[in-house]
Amino acid sequence: MSINVTTVKVVHAIRGNEMISLLQVRDMVALYGRTDAYQISQKFSASLPMIEAMLDKLAAMGKLEQIDQLSCLTGHSCKQCPEIKKCNLKIYQVTSL
Repeated sequence: MSINVTTVKVVHAIRGNEMISLLQVRDMVALYGRTDAYQISQKFSASLPMIEAMLDKLAAMGKLEQIDQLSCLTGHSCKQCPEIKKCNLKIYQVTSL
């Protein structure tokens, strides 16, 4: 009789003396509904490049999806946004089933 054991790879990032997992980042996106890396990095007090990498990893895994940036967080098009110059905002939401 053999038993198959599946190991789950959990990716962590260090936040101060604590670690942030991909699961926590995904849960934070789910909590906000739609969010960007800056908002999550502020909430976790973590570096922006690290959170961006984690969001990209979650998107590659199919757990998150990147929203069309024309729909922005405000719900308006980028044409009406005062940040239109150099606006390169990636917005994420949890992948719908």
